[in-house]
Amino acid sequence: MTDVLVVDDHPVFRAGLSALLVASGFEVVGEAASASEAIEAARRLRPALVVMDLGLPDASGIAATARITGELPGIRVVVLTLFDDEGSVREALDAGAAGYIVKDASPGQIVAAIRAVEQGAAVVGPGVADARSLLAEPVPDGFGLTPRERQVAELVAKGLPNRVIAERLGLAGKTVANNVSSILLKLDVPDRVEAARVIRDTARLAE
Repeated sequence: MTDVLVVDDHPVFRAGLSALLVASGFEVVGEAASASEAIEAARRLRPALVVMDLGLPDASGIAATARITGELPGIRVVVLTLFDDEGSVREALDAGAAGYIVKDASPGQIVAAIRAVEQGAAVVGPGVADARSLLAEPVPDGFGLTPRERQVAELVAKGLPNRVIAERLGLAGKTVANNVSSILLKLDVPDRVEAARVIRDTARLAE
């Protein structure tokens, strides 16, 4: 069974979600009602998944997500919240969330989205406008990058090291290193810092 930490400040909703996950074959190893509790529990329990609300009493779930994914890159975070605006979705994904679902979704949709993230997918669930464009802002490709290289390049542009990129994409470290080497060659740059600059500048020009 996959270990899950459930984070929500509403005890009734939290208990109901935990029961739904257990009934769906997950193992709920902990619950948290605040951002600080979530971070502490993630450090202590090391769950495979965290289901994270955004409206927490002490700090945003986005801040908690960034802290958890930054410190513990092996943990995948799924946001489950009332907020369905594009800004919240973008901030959550930029903070490292692998999935985003609104609480208006059906229990089946919630479980399906969490299951997809468990299996390595990135998911923006029903009820969020322009979900496809939010999930992936592909690197404008005049460089001949392969689809995999574009995925890696997007994360290089965010300043992520190879180890974290490997965790995010479910790849071996050597595979990521080979992709980065190919990206540097195709972009004709000496290092990943310059590659990140070129990728960001190209993306801005394409907007």
